[in-house]
Amino acid sequence: MKGGIRMAEERKPLFVGVNTVQFDFGVSRAKAYAIIKQLNESLKAENPKAIIVAGKVNRIYYEEACLKH
Repeated sequence: MKGGIRMAEERKPLFVGVNTVQFDFGVSRAKAYAIIKQLNESLKAENPKAIIVAGKVNRIYYEEACLKH
């Protein structure tokens, strides 16, 4: 424990995969990959130094995008 909070309990992955996008949007696997690609392109346009991983999207950016829709 560090500071009264268990670090392992609040740790989330840095990137969201296709299964999460598929579930959250209720779309096919192919459409989920298309959404990830679109989000990654938008992220890269907004922040050219952002780390992009093919087939995954940055969790913070994804959660912000989900709140907008």
